[in-house]
Amino acid sequence: MLLKEKVALVTGAASGIGRSTAQLFAQEGARVVLVDLNASGGQHAADRILEKKGDAAFVQGDVGKMKDIRKIVDFTVNQYGHLDIIHSNAGIYGMKGSAIDITEEDWDRTLAVNLKAAWMLAHCGIPIMLKQGGGVIVITGSVHSVRGYAGYCAYQTSKGGLLSLTRSLAADFAPTIRVNCVLPGAVITGLWDDVPEDVREQSAQFCALQRNADLNEISQTILFLASDMSSYVTGSQLVVDGGLTSIIRKYVKSNDH
Repeated sequence: MLLKEKVALVTGAASGIGRSTAQLFAQEGARVVLVDLNASGGQHAADRILEKKGDAAFVQGDVGKMKDIRKIVDFTVNQYGHLDIIHSNAGIYGMKGSAIDITEEDWDRTLAVNLKAAWMLAHCGIPIMLKQGGGVIVITGSVHSVRGYAGYCAYQTSKGGLLSLTRSLAADFAPTIRVNCVLPGAVITGLWDDVPEDVREQSAQFCALQRNADLNEISQTILFLASDMSSYVTGSQLVVDGGLTSIIRKYVKSNDH
């Protein structure tokens, strides 16, 4: 019960890291507000928590729009009375392209959902946390925040910006509020359903641990940053990538070992 009596807001909670984290937060005693544009997926995730005797509510919203962020934060406070944890997790990955390939619309949408949303959540949520005397923000970055990959101009820009935002928020609002960023590597989510096995294997072999991450391994890290286990950690980036960004590893096919 690491989060007993806490109120947590989790964006991008209909699937993947957000859903896994919302479920874990609820297991640890938090009352959780799940947010997603996907209404059916988000409600289903909230219902699963309720079925297990947890406390959860779903709010549909577009985190790339300020009016929706205000609605989400207002709902959380009206529903539960306070706001202790913000997990800014929602993101767009699929709009690929170099600087000359990506469109202005795709650039703006990617930056709005991946980067601006984290600022908007802080803008609306931090005054509440300051008034109540404390709070924690955990932001989902990526290995793209610290490493270059071809063909992901907008995505990498947004994820890199999240590290600077993390440091800025931590500096401005310490010691009352802690702000940290988790940087996952390759994580097996629903997005991998159509990925061929050889591509999965190649991704795994690039890591020192030679495997891709399970969702629980990322959500456990987020729980650490959201709870008092990390009470002396703020303004930090925690890389959870199986060693991907710390080494240069040649890919070797399994049958070549």
